[in-house]
Amino acid sequence: MKTSYSQKSIKLFIAVFLLCIINRSFANNDGIYSKNDTIPAGFDIKEASFLLPQALPKYRYSSAIYLLNVVIPPDWTHDIIKAPMFMYAAKYTLPFGFNLQASMATLFISYRLNFGPFYNFSIDNYHFAAGYQVAFNFGFLNEFGFNTTLNGWEQQPSLTVGYSFKKMALTLRGDLYYTNSFNVTEGHNTVKYKNGYFNGYSITTSLEQRLWKNHVMSFGFKFNYVKYHVIAWPAFPVNNYRYAVPEFSMGLNF
Repeated sequence: MKTSYSQKSIKLFIAVFLLCIINRSFANNDGIYSKNDTIPAGFDIKEASFLLPQALPKYRYSSAIYLLNVVIPPDWTHDIIKAPMFMYAAKYTLPFGFNLQASMATLFISYRLNFGPFYNFSIDNYHFAAGYQVAFNFGFLNEFGFNTTLNGWEQQPSLTVGYSFKKMALTLRGDLYYTNSFNVTEGHNTVKYKNGYFNGYSITTSLEQRLWKNHVMSFGFKFNYVKYHVIAWPAFPVNNYRYAVPEFSMGLNF
């Protein structure tokens, strides 16, 4: 069986992503790239971190890319599947400790877009934030006997706490997910789920560390406890149970 276009795209993206990381990782070896990787004078992770919940100078744009590995519950697919997603996240700072954050995660057949404001403040090396985002889920599948599309809206309030060292930062974030609506279309028939309900919650722990120059790499683990996850929307559960959905992430800040 020939590999599908989406599978080839996933493999190519992963290969390029890892190649870039490996190449830059050698910059930490003084015997190889000592001239290009001198630690900037006065480097502080707070200046380069993307995840730390902190008030930053206004009207600045920053972004990061992530490779997400989501472990889908076997009850949804009758097998354990680890599915990679790719995410681009962006942040735009505002006055008085506020910022706007947005992200798009995709698996080519599944998309999730988030957008919303956050309020941030810090006490020494401790950092805190409260945020509220609106999420739009979209998916389509026209292979393997499917002719299905899905779209829906969610609300996602969150709280984040972080601690910054000189070259490292730790964050802990909790999110709630409330589903407002879902529309599932099979061929020419559309089923609308208009009654809102509480989908579940997640807890995320992340570690950021300087990789080279002012660029920072992050590793994270996210524990989702939800009724559904957008990555597995073709296996949308029909019961009211919630399931544990582990998620691992690796990111690079710009």
